[in-house]
Amino acid sequence: MKIGIEIDWQRTKFDVNRERLELVDGLGYDMVFTAENIGNDGLTPLGYVVAATKRIGVGTRIIQNTARTAPMAAMSFQTLRHMAGPDREIIAGLGNSNPAKTEAWHGLPWTPAYWRMRDYVAVMKKAFRGEVVAHEGKTLAIPFHHPGEPPKYEPMRPLLETDPDIKIMFGGGTELMMANAAEIADGLMPNGGWAPGMMKVYRPILEKGLAKRATPMRVEDFPIWAHVDVLVTDDIERDIGQFKEYVAKWTGAHPGKGGGHELLTSRGYGDVADRVLELYQAGRVKEAQDAVPDEYIDEYWLLGSVDRIIQRWRDKWINDGCNLIVRTDNWPSAKPADNRIYEPLIRALRG
Repeated sequence: MKIGIEIDWQRTKFDVNRERLELVDGLGYDMVFTAENIGNDGLTPLGYVVAATKRIGVGTRIIQNTARTAPMAAMSFQTLRHMAGPDREIIAGLGNSNPAKTEAWHGLPWTPAYWRMRDYVAVMKKAFRGEVVAHEGKTLAIPFHHPGEPPKYEPMRPLLETDPDIKIMFGGGTELMMANAAEIADGLMPNGGWAPGMMKVYRPILEKGLAKRATPMRVEDFPIWAHVDVLVTDDIERDIGQFKEYVAKWTGAHPGKGGGHELLTSRGYGDVADRVLELYQAGRVKEAQDAVPDEYIDEYWLLGSVDRIIQRWRDKWINDGCNLIVRTDNWPSAKPADNRIYEPLIRALRG
């Protein structure tokens, strides 16, 4: 099992906790991840991470494939490889975004997410191999041409020395996209975090995709990177509310596939999901938050004293089938946290 951290991307002011970067780099954490929404971008901070650390790997979880072309994404990660040197792990973590962000923010038309991801990954892999990048897909044609007309220009190949071993991973909350990742990617970044026992949900989905690979793969050999929110507190009853707020919003404002309703249901809380959705969409937001059970939060988050967190970490989370990204202050209502939990977590993991 590998362990990483994530740079906060959900506040209105973007900054990087350099002290934390240097700490986890020295402690032996495996990865630092960044993300993007409609605030900061996810790639710029990785250059800072590489400069501020000595050995830790870097990746995105996630950047949006609707925000930049596939060759541009490949160029960015190849440039990062040259900056980072040959020994650090680099993970190109991708996501599909959604129709609203694609059209209202990026000003681009929404195309089918399944096929767009397949086209995007195929192009990035060609670029990483240093090949001539020519692709004719369902959502993407390189070189560009109008339907029924030949391209005006010849396809091109990268000028920079390339690295075919940069890993491409992507996520999604639907069975279709997770099976898609298992078929064509180097790992999975599922929506909604992780929790003990979730492998029983993901295993049959991943097995469908892994069976379609040119060389079939076992689930145990297919990397999964998910996040777990960790809150050190001496008052669980007081602080559990911020996670209920998050769950209610994710369930009520994102009711479709891949949203909070589907996540709650997959974890055995279908009745709760229905009730929270009903209340939230009726404008009864506080009641929706209160409808999220304490036991659900306690089961799928790590909160409490350092001793309580480490005990539950050892008993339920370590080696449960997933690489984990520890987040101590990266959810919408979180306040900046200190760094005291990072050493005990990796000490418990590494023994």
